[in-house]
Amino acid sequence: MSARAARWVMAAALVMSSSACNMTPSYERPKQDIPTSYRNPLPEPSPEMPKPLSQWWTIFGSEELNTLVAEALANNHDLKAATARIRQAETQAGSAASALLPTITMSGKRSIDSPQGGQGSDPSPPTNRSHRLSSAYVSASWEVDLWGKIRASEASSLATAFANIHDREAVGLAMISDVVLTYIQYLEGLDREAVARSNIANMKAMYVAVTERVRLGESSNLELAQQRNVLAQAEATIPPIILQRERAFNKLAVLLGRPPQTLALNSRTLRDLLVPEMSAGLPSDLLLRRPDIRKAEANLMAANANIGVARAKLFPTLSITGDRGWAAQYFDTITNPGSIFFTLAGTLAATIFDNGKTRADIEYSEAKFTELVQTYQQTILISLRDVEDALMTIRLQGDLEVAQQEVLQASLDAYGLSSEAFRLGMVDYLNVLETQRTRFQAEDSKVQARFGRLEAAIGLYKALGGGMELDEADAESQKAPAPPQAPAPAGKTEAPAKTPAATTPAVTEAPAPTAAPLPPVAAEPAPVQAAPPAVEPPAAPSPAARMTEPSGAAVTVRSEPAALESEAPQSLAPAEVYETAAFNDNAS
Repeated sequence: MSARAARWVMAAALVMSSSACNMTPSYERPKQDIPTSYRNPLPEPSPEMPKPLSQWWTIFGSEELNTLVAEALANNHDLKAATARIRQAETQAGSAASALLPTITMSGKRSIDSPQGGQGSDPSPPTNRSHRLSSAYVSASWEVDLWGKIRASEASSLATAFANIHDREAVGLAMISDVVLTYIQYLEGLDREAVARSNIANMKAMYVAVTERVRLGESSNLELAQQRNVLAQAEATIPPIILQRERAFNKLAVLLGRPPQTLALNSRTLRDLLVPEMSAGLPSDLLLRRPDIRKAEANLMAANANIGVARAKLFPTLSITGDRGWAAQYFDTITNPGSIFFTLAGTLAATIFDNGKTRADIEYSEAKFTELVQTYQQTILISLRDVEDALMTIRLQGDLEVAQQEVLQASLDAYGLSSEAFRLGMVDYLNVLETQRTRFQAEDSKVQARFGRLEAAIGLYKALGGGMELDEADAESQKAPAPPQAPAPAGKTEAPAKTPAATTPAVTEAPAPTAAPLPPVAAEPAPVQAAPPAVEPPAAPSPAARMTEPSGAAVTVRSEPAALESEAPQSLAPAEVYETAAFNDNAS
């Protein structure tokens, strides 16, 4: 065959490959009934407030948290492993696509055999018993993609690469959520320990006062033992709180990709974090925002392409191979025109009998596609459930925080009144113990309610797949801060049914309890505030989302607190003991 004929064969093969039949089924996204709204929607934020971008963690208003997330994105090992999986999938896609074009190799060979003519033979006449051969040639081999098998394999590999990209997004979203949640768990531990230690100091002062009353014959040893029991129970709460906090600290360090010994945190309270006003958008947005949904669809597309690969194996394959080069017995004559050679061959191969293997492969690919259709639809349903759970959690956690504030205020008043009544001999000591225990529980529950509200905000962003992106036309509005909101009048609150958790007015935070508060100065109890006045918003609110400022105002107290030693001097008179005892406080 001449060189011109070989070129014609290659051209014909190219034409056949470009017009190849496609055995891959046409992909259509599975139909899934998506509701038009959520069952428990939150009211949309004010129109002037832009929605948060993908960097949703910045809405909590903590520079330290922003720094931690940035470090985790740069150093987290799980995220780096997910990035490496993307590179693996991309290279596999490139390997599959390489089969669309011929494979060309270049070779050189120098051989000698003796005796000439083959092993064990003696040429006649018996001269030049050795035979030498030098050759240099280029070889090409190509499988013509008649039935779209190679293209389907490439499409499957590309879809798998996209699935790994979305997997990295899912890993990143989960990692960021863990960083933010672990950070607020650490701050919650600090707040709970501060509350517990302050209450322990108050209980120690009460124990000293009861001890003095026993010495004077005004109380019994039973009351002293009861106060000691309450004090021991409070002290027993410290180790579990510290353990939980230290575990959160160590977990945070691992998320950052560093040893715990090298991590140091500066924040000390949950009250430093802001609670955002949030928007859930439409349920249909989840199809484009949730990385797990996009990953499930990418896997579905890869399975659809694999059906085409399996079907193409039913048909014959056409392969073309060719060589062109130079060969001569003596190396110095290899460039002579007579040393040029070429070969060209076409091979058509078809499987006649494989005992049903090819058919089984097709059925397997189709069954795999059916499985992934169900997985994709289930992933959508799970995402809707996650958002609904998060929306309800946000609403109820906001109501819970308001209710816990009322519980705390009531417990502080009850403790102050019972302590004063006990001092005057109007009630027995059991009333003081009960109000003391209730006060401690209310302060601890208030911290946990604040944590639950922040945790709910994190859960919603995770369920939504991150923050809501802005259109380019709305990007400029991101730069303008929101106008300050007028403070709500004191004594007026909205009904919980109409006020979402994210938009609940700021409630008054109770300060940390003092070591040992003084007895009340005024005989009449101070009135309980129905609703503390709202705190003025910050001067420059975050442009990402409107925040609810954490309140730092003190609850009304009846006396100025004063730090005292855990043990009173033995020379104090009874009246002086009462002045240093922990019979009051509304400080929390």
